[in-house]
Amino acid sequence: MITVEKTAGGQAHTSPFIGPTNHPVSVKVDVSDLTTYEVDTYGHLKPGVPLDKNGNTIGSGVPVYGCVIEATKIVAANPTNTTLGADTSALPVVVATHCVVNRDILEDVLGRALTADEIAGFDLAGSHCVLSRT
Repeated sequence: MITVEKTAGGQAHTSPFIGPTNHPVSVKVDVSDLTTYEVDTYGHLKPGVPLDKNGNTIGSGVPVYGCVIEATKIVAANPTNTTLGADTSALPVVVATHCVVNRDILEDVLGRALTADEIAGFDLAGSHCVLSRT
């Protein structure tokens, strides 16, 4: 369902992708695994967030399965880490399984540096998502 919201401005997200986002698939995102770095104040999962094949954020030794293609509403506005952690929802989100992601832009969108696990996850066998050097 498409919705239109009137806002007074605020955070906007640019696409962190270089070139096309190919082979989109849907994964069920575990909302309790997310933080306010991955979810904006409007309740949207930010574009470019790297996920594993089970819809979780990237952990140690886990390859990036895909990256969120566009901001996707997953929770109510003004989430906190506490409300996200308590949310037991698993919602479908479309990710690109073949893509090149600009590291600088992704880190700007997330508002933090990528973790060592996330960086390594782009390089692990099975990942068709590439992280640019800048």
